[in-house]
Amino acid sequence: MTVVFVVAMSAFNLIFIGYLNQSARIFGADLLNQNLFRENLTYAGLASAEGLGMVDAGFGGEARETRFIIIESDSLLNSGNPLSNILPTRGGLIIYKIQKGDNLSRIAANFGISLNTILWANNDLKVNSLKPGQEIVILPVTGVLHQVQEEETLESIAVKYGVTLQRILNTNPVLVPAKLSAGATIIIPDSSPVRNNQSSLANLPSLPGYFSIPTTGWNWGKLHNYNAVDIANACGTPVYAAAEGLVVEAFSGGWNDGYGIYVLIEHPNGTKTKYTHNEKNLVSVGDYVLKGDQIATIGNTGFTDGPTGCHLHFEVKGAKNPFAK
Repeated sequence: MTVVFVVAMSAFNLIFIGYLNQSARIFGADLLNQNLFRENLTYAGLASAEGLGMVDAGFGGEARETRFIIIESDSLLNSGNPLSNILPTRGGLIIYKIQKGDNLSRIAANFGISLNTILWANNDLKVNSLKPGQEIVILPVTGVLHQVQEEETLESIAVKYGVTLQRILNTNPVLVPAKLSAGATIIIPDSSPVRNNQSSLANLPSLPGYFSIPTTGWNWGKLHNYNAVDIANACGTPVYAAAEGLVVEAFSGGWNDGYGIYVLIEHPNGTKTKYTHNEKNLVSVGDYVLKGDQIATIGNTGFTDGPTGCHLHFEVKGAKNPFAK
């Protein structure tokens, strides 16, 4: 009888332990799926949801195709995991520690960004001299980092890089436009560096008398992005061609990267002039205009900011802007 009881209890223990192990496995997997890899964990900046390629994460010893996921470094299963050499930072960036055998092309492919994005974010990085343990900055999307300057706004930055304001906000989810301050660094998606054009402007030729002032009004005279000045006057004020030339662009509606309604004229000497924020264009692509011909009226279309209101943004390409004070 005792023998039968012992055998019965042993069988019961085996079944019960098996049940516990199975439950633990199920519970552990469920916990892993629900908590460890859930994307609403504390933001560690490993990647944004858009623009990423697929990579082999290899969790649990089983090869599987997955996107990079947002996790906390404390939740890594083991120190040998390929994600364990990633250090989270604020603002959607991560610091990646170079491993033995790494090359920048492979790193870029794994993170779903371009090789140039890595090079632009790490100015002193030398492609052929990577060292294990070396730390580099990784952006969540292909693009560049921009350091905010005095008097810049998100809108002016968007115009500068030719991207939409909403795209910048989507890429920088913790960014508060009203609290933007000089010195802050933001990610500009789908962009390349915009070189400081002040030194290049100094080398532009001066053409005295070639361009006439394109409208009447108050010339702010402050040279800003793309070699341009703003001349303010009431909406509807005539805009004239600063020199003779061929109309190569004429957009009669739309945002147009913040320029709104605008005209671009190519001149015989190879320079171009751009007239933007117009209320209405009076010329079309292919028209040949003479110096002083009316081509548009002053408006307030596209991105206009600050005290200027209705004004003409007059831009010169290929020569110094003669109306900068």
